[in-house]
Amino acid sequence: MPALTSGPALFIQPHYDDVPLSCGGTVALLARNGHEPHMVTVFASELLPQMVGEFAAWKHERWRLTDPDQVLEARRAEDAAAARTLGCDVRWLGLPDAIYRDRYTSDHELFGPLPAEERELASHLAEEIRHLPEWRENNRVFVPLGIGSHVDHQLVFEAGRCLAYQGVEVYAYEDCPYAIHTPEGRRTRLAALSGRVGDPVLVPIGETLEQRLEAIACYASQVPVIFRFTQDFRGAVTGFAQEVGGELGPAERFWPVTARDGEGPER
Repeated sequence: MPALTSGPALFIQPHYDDVPLSCGGTVALLARNGHEPHMVTVFASELLPQMVGEFAAWKHERWRLTDPDQVLEARRAEDAAAARTLGCDVRWLGLPDAIYRDRYTSDHELFGPLPAEERELASHLAEEIRHLPEWRENNRVFVPLGIGSHVDHQLVFEAGRCLAYQGVEVYAYEDCPYAIHTPEGRRTRLAALSGRVGDPVLVPIGETLEQRLEAIACYASQVPVIFRFTQDFRGAVTGFAQEVGGELGPAERFWPVTARDGEGPER
């Protein structure tokens, strides 16, 4: 079993919040062990008024944020606070969130198949990741598995597969809260990814679970929306981590990512 809590690591999240929500305990463990993990938020571009269409404006209303400058300031402040709570830093990349890209105008499209032309962006994103100042040749990279089928999560997963093809050690984390409120989503996604990920690895997080919970709480604009299925997000996250870990105690789950179909990583 690989020691996922040692060595240099980059945690790639599509949006402000995905890593703390899904695997913040592992990030905190790496930080405690002196390995200086880094968090990278991909879809974190500047936000101009003309980018905010009807669909995006509806999302903003749910977050109780309306002015584009306010949205950007609040979301980045939340992300920075969560990173500090976990003991890591965070870098924001310049790609626009799917809700600001014209092709997505409803949740049906947002949580649907990744269009072929967007899938092509994966290799460019992988290249950008490899040129980050935080990049180290022996980095372990973490990307979302894509549970819930959000197009941005699928795109970052595909970037992870590009990196795996290049010989990088890549693991996919279990997207929360999708995996919590829709358990069949994991099975559906794993079936769709047959042969592209290996057997899961568990990381016990008993000593850092509280840090993960505190980091999640930093996303004040998001918690009421993404945990609308419960009045107790801390209990939901804790219960799920305990279910994942079983006899190990609270844990987070990761899948090793293989190279693209029909291809192997470079040697």
